[in-house]
This record gives sequence, structure tokens and C-alpha cells, in this order.
Amino acid sequence: MDLNLCLKVLDAEQIRQADQFTIKNEPIHSIDLMERASEVFVRWFIHTFDEDSPIVVFCGVGNNGGDGLVICRLLNDAGYTVSLFCVGDPDSGSRDFKINYDIIQNYDIPQTVIDETNLPSMGKDVIIIDAIFGSGLSRPVDGLIARTIEHLNAEPCRFRVAVDIASGLGCSQRFEGGPIMKATHTVSFQVPKLSLLLPQNEKYSGELVIKSIGLTEEYLQSLSSNYHYATLAFIQSFIKPRRKFTHKGDVGKNLLVVGSHGKMGAAVLAGRACLRSGAGLLTIHAPACGLDILQSTVSEAMVSVDAQEQLISRVVGLSQFDVIGVGPGIGTDKLTTDALHTLLENFDHPMVLDADALNILADHKDWIELIPAGSVLTPHPGEFSRLIGSSKDDYDRLDNQKKFCMKHGVTVLLKGAHSSICSPKGTVVFNATGNPGMATGGSGDVLTGIITALLGQGYTGFESATLGAFLHGLAGDLFIRKQAKESLIASDLIGYLPKAFKKIMRTKRKKRI
Repeated sequence: MDLNLCLKVLDAEQIRQADQFTIKNEPIHSIDLMERASEVFVRWFIHTFDEDSPIVVFCGVGNNGGDGLVICRLLNDAGYTVSLFCVGDPDSGSRDFKINYDIIQNYDIPQTVIDETNLPSMGKDVIIIDAIFGSGLSRPVDGLIARTIEHLNAEPCRFRVAVDIASGLGCSQRFEGGPIMKATHTVSFQVPKLSLLLPQNEKYSGELVIKSIGLTEEYLQSLSSNYHYATLAFIQSFIKPRRKFTHKGDVGKNLLVVGSHGKMGAAVLAGRACLRSGAGLLTIHAPACGLDILQSTVSEAMVSVDAQEQLISRVVGLSQFDVIGVGPGIGTDKLTTDALHTLLENFDHPMVLDADALNILADHKDWIELIPAGSVLTPHPGEFSRLIGSSKDDYDRLDNQKKFCMKHGVTVLLKGAHSSICSPKGTVVFNATGNPGMATGGSGDVLTGIITALLGQGYTGFESATLGAFLHGLAGDLFIRKQAKESLIASDLIGYLPKAFKKIMRTKRKKRI
């Protein structure tokens, strides 16, 4: 696993240092780096939006405003109808802002310097480009800028596109007391910013796009960060290819403890996903009512039948398994709770704990110490809060996630749009795949099956969770290339797993002789 192949999540000072290093050592003038960043933004914009909608660019007087001036000029050259509003005194702007402000005076572009009397009103078809403040903001916005942001948030425009980061949103923190631009899209330069990856800031980040602007890669790799953003190259760095003489016993003897009366669908989804993710041998332990269901829908798996008809009460023969996945659909009955306690006491290989297994642990927190080292927990935010207690915000919750993993020697995959996967050493990788269509019942059961299979194939808990989240999201992304997000169901993810695996496996096309 080569974390240097990820995009590092950097703070504002580190980004400033990377800019300066590139300017000095490429070498490139800062004004030319601004031009390059703006060209990257405009190429994306032209690919995303057609020329029918009028564009209104709002610029501050710092370097983010300078980006906005260049973007305004380039979009005008590309045939878009563009207007410019400057928020602040242009004479007090940064050096590069002033250079570009002087240049744009030669263009036939409507320009207005905003004061308290002329905040503009815009129709719903207008696209706002927000270049007022960038990632270097260090305090809440106030005064005219605050009133401008509040005014623009109230306008009926369909799209607000932030340049690098929404104005008013801190790079690594959210400032209380000041307004923040509600962006529908954010084009972040070179690296993602922590604030853009957290659920509480969704309405200020919108759809996240990350575009390289050519900052010096060697310098970026030298910077320290506990936060990383997954890339395909990173995932490919630790894939385990199958050896020629691999047999089914080499790639995992897996046990899934899943299901109860009325919830056997969770067992089916987890089982099919486990098999599609490379499990060599799979046994599913389920209540007796699930026997016929499982034998007919997951025919490649063996079924271990519980003594109880409708729930799980006891699991035996644990020594034959390499990994256990437990939780989907099991409920929290007293007998099932006791069965989980027995599992934790008697199984010393890694486990995947999800859904009701986490709910049971939340009611018996002293059992957390029994979780085998190297295990993976896959809570959604509500389950995580029940497990470790409430957090004041998403930044605090991320810190609590790291503390929990380091204390207990486990990996926690906190599910969401950019799932955060934290290792037992406190290293965090944010997932880069997936889409809103995956917000559907059973999606988590599929993820449990995937991660269980990967653990059984010899991946560490952190590797299994990171690869599993990437595959899970990629399957969803491949589905929506041809289908609507709204129509995605959990079993579709299983159907697209083979394509997801194929996409991430490194292969070389043989040259013809």
C-alpha cells in the first residue's frame, strides 16, 4: 500500500507552501500559475455547461479573485455571455489581482464594483462563479462580503460554482458566525480540502471535482498529512493477483453470520457480494427459516442452520474459518446478543462487524475490548455515535474515529459520500468512488460481504476496508454510466462487481509477435 499514490489532504499553509515551491523551482511566475489554474477550471466548465446560460463571476480582491478575473476573460473568449462583479476595492487587491484587473479592462465585459447599494438580482438561469475567497481564509467573513454571500445564496440560480473552495468555508475548519456560499459544484485545485469531504459541509461543496494545476509532485509528497484521498493508482498498488495454482482454500474460508425472520434479504446480499469478491469458500450461518432461501439464491455457499427457527442463537465450529462477517439482518434479540458475545470471546481472527452487531456493541461497550485485532467495523454515522458517543461536529467525529481505532487496534469505515477509512495507526483514507444512487437499502450488506471476502484473501483490515469501499463505490459508478441513479438497488452493485474488479486490476496487453 503506497499512500504517496493518494492525493494528500493538505491544510491552507501547506497549499501555500506548495504554490511557492512550484513558483520558485519550476520555475514559473505566480501570474502564470494563476493563468494555468484558471485554464484548468475553464476546460472543466466548458465540458460541463453549455453556452446558453449567462455567467456572472464574483471576485474578491485576493488571488482567488485573480483566478476569477482570468476565468471571466477565458469564458468570454470561449463565447459565453459573462458579467463581472468585484466585491471590494480593486485598488487594494493583491499584485496578481491588479495585473489581471488591468487586463480585463480591455475586454467588452460588463463590470461592476459592488457596494451596499448595488447587490445584483439574477434569474434562475444564471450560473454564478464564486471567486471571492479561496482556501487561505482564516476567519469568518463579515461586512460587505458577508452580505454579498447571503444575497447570492438567496438568489434562485440553479448553479453556484466555487473556484477551489466556497467563499466563507475554511480549508480545514468551518468558521462559526459568518455566511458560506452554497455551492452546487466545487473545482478544487490539485488536492481536496478536508472541509469538502465532510457531510456537514455538503451544501457548501456540492459536486466535488479535483483538478491538477501542476504543482511540484515531489514537494507534495514530502508534506506530512494523516488524511489521504484514494486514487486508482493507490488502489492498484496493493492488489493481490491470483497465482496460477491458487485453490479455493487459499483465498479464504469465510463465515457470514447474518439474517433473521423477515430479514433474509440482508443475508442473501452479503453472501452473494462475498462470493463475487473472490471468497474461496463461504459458509452462511442463519436461522432455520432461511435455509431454503439461501440454498436457492446463494447456491455456491454452504449453509449452517441455527437451532432457532427465526433468529441466531449459537454459532459453532469457529476454528475452521479465517474470517467472520457478522451483523446484517441479525436483530438484537437476547439470544442473538449472547451469540455475538460468544463469537467475540472465542474467535481470534479478524472480523467484520456491521449493522446489528454494532448496535449490540453500543449496548455492551465493555465487549469492544473483545474485538480481535485487525477487525473492521463499518458503521454509518448514527451507529458510530451510538458506539462512541456524540461528537460536536464532523471534524470532532473524525478525531474520535482516529482515537477509537488507535485505542482498539481496529479499522473503522465510517460510511458516507466520502467514506472515511481509519487504520489502527490513525491514518485516514477518504474514498473517492460512489454516488447518491447507492443510498438504498441493502447497500451496506453488500459492503460487508465484499470486505469479508477481502479479509479472507489475506488483505489487512485497513486494506480490505479501503479496497472494499473503492470497489463498492466503483460498482455503483459503473451502473450509473448507463442507468439512472434513482433506479439503483443493492443487487445491482453485486452485478457490477466483476466490472469494478476488472477496472482496477493491472494488466498489460501483450504485443503481437
